Amino acid sequence: MIQKTTLLLLFFIFSLVPIQAQNPIYKTIDSLKTALNQTKSDSDKTVLLTKLSSYSEYIGPDEAINYAKKALFYAQKTKNEKRIGDTYGNLGTAYEIKSDFAHALKNLYKALAIYENLNDVKSLTTAYNNIGLIYIDLKNYKQGLVFYNKALKLSYQSKKERNISLLLNNIGDVYLQKKEYRKALNYFYKALIINKKLDDTEGIGLNLSNIGICYVNLKNYEKGIQILNKSITTYNDHSNLYNNYNTYDLARACYLMSQDEKYKKDKKILIDKSIYLFQNALKIFEKYKSLKDIQETYFYLSKVNKSKGNYEAALECFEKYSLIKDSIFSKESEKKLANLEFQREIDLRDKQIEIQTLRINSDSRKVYLLITVSTAVAALLGLFLFLYNSKRRNNLLLKEKNILISNINSQKDKFYSIIAHDLRGPFNGFLGLTELMAEDIDMMSTDDIKFAAVNMRSSAKNLFALLENLLEWSRMEQDLIPFVAKEYLLKSVLLDSIITLQDNADKKEISITTTISNSATLFADKNMFQAIIRNIVLNAIKFTPKRGSIDIQDKEDLYNTVIIVKDTGIGMDQKMVQDLFKLDIRNNRVGTEDEPSTGLGLILCKEFIEKHKGKIWVESEEGKGSTFYISFPKKTLILIN
Repeated sequence: MIQKTTLLLLFFIFSLVPIQAQNPIYKTIDSLKTALNQTKSDSDKTVLLTKLSSYSEYIGPDEAINYAKKALFYAQKTKNEKRIGDTYGNLGTAYEIKSDFAHALKNLYKALAIYENLNDVKSLTTAYNNIGLIYIDLKNYKQGLVFYNKALKLSYQSKKERNISLLLNNIGDVYLQKKEYRKALNYFYKALIINKKLDDTEGIGLNLSNIGICYVNLKNYEKGIQILNKSITTYNDHSNLYNNYNTYDLARACYLMSQDEKYKKDKKILIDKSIYLFQNALKIFEKYKSLKDIQETYFYLSKVNKSKGNYEAALECFEKYSLIKDSIFSKESEKKLANLEFQREIDLRDKQIEIQTLRINSDSRKVYLLITVSTAVAALLGLFLFLYNSKRRNNLLLKEKNILISNINSQKDKFYSIIAHDLRGPFNGFLGLTELMAEDIDMMSTDDIKFAAVNMRSSAKNLFALLENLLEWSRMEQDLIPFVAKEYLLKSVLLDSIITLQDNADKKEISITTTISNSATLFADKNMFQAIIRNIVLNAIKFTPKRGSIDIQDKEDLYNTVIIVKDTGIGMDQKMVQDLFKLDIRNNRVGTEDEPSTGLGLILCKEFIEKHKGKIWVESEEGKGSTFYISFPKKTLILIN
C-alpha cells in the first residue's frame, strides 16, 4: 500500500504561507514567479524563492529543489539564519517526495540544528515532524514516534490546533502501516474533528483518505469507497498529488472487491473500473516522478490484468514494476548507508562536546572541588530523602496490606456465615424428613411417602445449587477457574444456556422469549458465560409470579455486546439495587413460590463478568419488574487492553 498519509510538505506550507483554496494557490505561485522576475533585492529573492520551494506538491519536487537551492544561496549571502533553516527544510521536503531519504534527512538535520540555536518553537515542531516521517518511511517506527512525540509536545505547549491535528494524523499513519487499523481510525477521527473545526480543506481531505484506506483494509469496501469519494470532493482538484492517491486507493478497493466472493457477480465491472482508475493514477504519479508510487501502481496493474486474463499486459506491468523496484532498492541501500553516516556524525558531535566539557572542568580545580562537595551534599540529602520516602512507602504498603487482609477476613466471615445460616436450614429440613421416614415409614401412606420424597428431592436440589455457587465463588477468589475466551455466535450459546431452565419456567407458567440477532457475536469464556446467563435467568424465574414473562434481547455496537434480561417480576427498591452485588450485605429473600435464594449467584455473576473486563447493572422498580444488563467488550478491545 502506498504510504502517503503523513503531512510532511503541508507542514512546511502551513508554517510559511497562509492557507488558501486550491485555485488561488496556483495564482499565488504565478504571482510569486512574476515578483521574482521583477525584484533585484537579494533579501526579497530569498523570501520569494523560499515560498516557491514550499509548494512541492503543486510544482513538483524537482522544481522545488531548484528554487530551494537558489533560496539557500541568497539566504547565506544575506546571512539570514531563519531563511537558511527554512530552505534546508524545504529541500528535505522535496527530497522526501522523491523518496530520496538520505538527502532529505541530511537537509532536515541541518534545519533542525539552526532552529535549536534560534529556539524557534514553530520551526522546531515542523522539523521534528518531518524527520519523524522519514524514519517511519524507513520502517524505523520507534525512532519516528520519538520525533512525532517531540513535535506533539511542543504543539500542545503552544496550543497550535493545526499542528496537533497533523501529528495525530501522522501517529495514526504509524498504526496504519503496522496494520493496527482500529487504533489508526481512532487517531484519524480525532484529527478530522480538529480540521473540521479549523475548516482546513487539505487536512480534511487527507484525514478522509486515511479513514477510507482503513475501512478498505478492514474489508468494509462500501464505506471505504464512500469516504474516499468524499475526500476527492473535498480536494476538488484531480491534478493534486494527494488527491491522486484517492484515485489509486479507489482502484485498489475495486480490485480487492473483485477478488471477494461476496462481489462475484460484479467482478468484470470492478476489474475494468480498477484498471481505468490505476491508469489515471499512473499518469499523475509519472508527472510528479514519484517512483515508489509508480512502482506500486504497476504492481497492482499486473495483478488486475492477470485477473482479467490480459496476460501480456500483466507481464509488461510486472516487468516495469521489477525494474523500478531494483532501482529503488539500490537507492534505498545508499540511503541506509547515508543514515548510518548521519548517526555517526551525531555521535561524534556528542563525543566532542563531552571532551570539551571535561577540558573545561579540568582547567579549574576550584570549580571541580565545589562541584564535588555540592554533589556529595546533594547525594547525602538525596539519600536521606530516599530513606524517608522508602519508609513512608513501606508504611503505606503495610496499611494497604492490612486493609486487604481485613477485606479477606470479611469475605471469609461472610463465606462461613453463608455456610452456617443458609446450609443449616435446608440440612435441618432434610434431616427431619429422613428421620421421619426412618422412624414412621411403616405407618406412612403412599401419599405421605411420596410427599416426603418430593420435599427431600427439592431440598437436595437447593442444597446442591447452593454448594455449587459456594464452590464456584471460592474457586474464583483463589483464581483457580481457567479463563479461555473465544468468539461465539451469541444466539446459539445463549439458547444452550437457558434450555435447562425451561422446566422451572413451565412450573410457574412463565414465558421466556429471546430476540437475538443471528449475526451477533460474543467474545467470552463459554462456561463462565453460561453460568452467568443461568444465574440471571433463574433469578428472574424465582422472583416472577405465575404467568409472567421474561424477555432476553441483545444490543451490539462497535465496542460491546450487551445482553438484556427483562422480567415482569416483583422488582426491587433502590436500596436493594444498590446493595445487590455487595458480599458483606445479605440480599437473600425467597421467591414468589418460596424458592430459596442466598444472593451469592449474582455476586458470582459479577466476578465472572469483571473477569471479561465487562459490566453488569440493573434497573428495577418495586412491583414493576427488573431489567439486568450484561456488557461484554469485543474481541479487539480485550486483546488491546
